[in-house]
Amino acid sequence: MHEDIMKSVKPEVEALLRQTRVLLYQGIRDLRDGVVSQEAWMKGLSWGGLRAFLDADRAVWRTGSGEEQELAGYVQQSGALTHVVVYGAGHLVPADNGRATQEMIEGWVTQTGVFGGNRVASRGPVPA
Repeated sequence: MHEDIMKSVKPEVEALLRQTRVLLYQGIRDLRDGVVSQEAWMKGLSWGGLRAFLDADRAVWRTGSGEEQELAGYVQQSGALTHVVVYGAGHLVPADNGRATQEMIEGWVTQTGVFGGNRVASRGPVPA
């Protein structure tokens, strides 16, 4: 049963960060793999860009346009690593908040909006 025991993917994430961009995301209401636990192991990554990532501001992320905008979460990114916390979602982010998930993936792939390199970060606390 040793093969069935959960194991850390930290070494795989570290290897990926040396080769390509990485998107890590989870729902704010994820009781299984919560935001705090993910942020804790991310602080221990063996990656040259970690200090810059940890010092990067979190940007408030909204979906939609114009008056139809709604709070979707926040984004922290630097170099190859992007971390997204999705509001209104639990462990199954795509099922819980499909609109935000689609915009997140499209924005990250195309590097546009809050996921682009020239975004304006929000200083201060992230709204609850």
